[in-house]
Amino acid sequence: MGLLAILSLVIGGFSILYFLFLTILNAGAGFSFFWILLSVMAFCMFFIFRNYEGVKEHVPKLIRYVVFLLIIIVIMIFIVVQSFIIKDSIKRDNYDSTDYVIVLGARVKGTTISLTLSHRLEIAYKYLIDNTTSKAILAGGKGPGEDISEAEAMKRYLLNKGINEDRLIMENKSTSTQENIRNSFELINAYNEAPSVTIITSDFHVYRAKKIAEKYCQDIQGIPSRTHPPLIVHYYVREFFAVLKDTIF
Repeated sequence: MGLLAILSLVIGGFSILYFLFLTILNAGAGFSFFWILLSVMAFCMFFIFRNYEGVKEHVPKLIRYVVFLLIIIVIMIFIVVQSFIIKDSIKRDNYDSTDYVIVLGARVKGTTISLTLSHRLEIAYKYLIDNTTSKAILAGGKGPGEDISEAEAMKRYLLNKGINEDRLIMENKSTSTQENIRNSFELINAYNEAPSVTIITSDFHVYRAKKIAEKYCQDIQGIPSRTHPPLIVHYYVREFFAVLKDTIF
């Protein structure tokens, strides 16, 4: 059995196990199906590589070369996009003080913040303590399974940590990253026509958030919060498709 056949088998097996893992954790909703799709594709490739001599007899050389070239192109695009995502996911030692900090929301379970959101809020709290003139835009509406908006949950957290209420501005209508950022800048521009802005979000999300924000403001920096280690692969792969979608559409 050749190397490519073994690699395909490993990818297929990993994808199934990872899907089951995400299901047990109740994580990755809305994208976990990708791992099942990937496993099916990987097992198909396994059977093709395992029986490659038979495939060569029935599939014209041109078609085989075109398929191989398409696979290489997809892999190269994935590597390039991930390099940009990873570059912005690396936390620096120092960040500039800015007029505003936009904290992007994440899932709330009832009224309880999720692990992802708590990591973002830890970074936001530290930034607001270190930069006492900055104001925070707390961006996130109310979704399924949420008793309060993500913005309200973030506000409660920061108030409990001692941040003054007059430094906290809620944006509680948005349901996507695009809306988070657009609505936040509408609020910011009502106070300041040429603001400097920091965006706080999960490490995998910083690159895309900054690219969207650059439509509204040029003085942008992003601060990453950590991702729960078992979910790193899932979120970084999902973000690849999100960046691709934003680029195309």
